[in-house]
Amino acid sequence: MAVEIKDQWYLKAVEQLDTFCKRLDDKIDKEQQQLKACKKQTELETKLAHEMKLHNELTERLAELSRRGSELDRVCASFESCLTIADSDKTRLDNAKEAYQLAKELTGIRLDFSAPPHIAKGYIKSEYHKQLHPFEIDMSSADSNALWNLLNAVVGSDKGNDENRPIN
Repeated sequence: MAVEIKDQWYLKAVEQLDTFCKRLDDKIDKEQQQLKACKKQTELETKLAHEMKLHNELTERLAELSRRGSELDRVCASFESCLTIADSDKTRLDNAKEAYQLAKELTGIRLDFSAPPHIAKGYIKSEYHKQLHPFEIDMSSADSNALWNLLNAVVGSDKGNDENRPIN
C-alpha cells in the first residue's frame, strides 16, 4: 500500500509537472509569436519611415524642379518677347528663299542640309534622262568650281541631245 501511495503521489507530481511544462511552453510560444510580431512591426515601421523620408525628398525635388521650370518658362517668355524678325531681315529671308527655289528649278540641284557644314551633299536631278545623280563634295579640299563642274557634266549631257529631246 505504501508503494501505491508513492506511485499516486509520483503520478500526481509528474502530471502537475507536465501541466506546468505545457503552460510554460505555451507561454514561451506566445512570447515568441509576440516577439516576431514586434520585429515585423518594427521592420515595417522602419521601412515606412524610410519611404516617408524618400517621399519628402522627392517632394522637395519636385518643388525645386517646378520652381526651376517656372523660372525657365519666364526666361523663355522674356526671350520670345525680345526675339522678333525685323522687316528687313524677313524681306532678305523671303528673297533668299525665292532665289533658292529658282536656283533649284534651274539647276536641278537638291541639297542635303543635314550634311556637315564643310560637305556639299545632295543630288542633281536630270530631267532629260529622268535620273538623279548623287554627289558629296568636301568643300574644304575641293576647288570652288567642283559643284559647277559636276552640274555642267550632268546637264551638259542633257543639252547635247536637244534635237532628240521630247517636247513637254
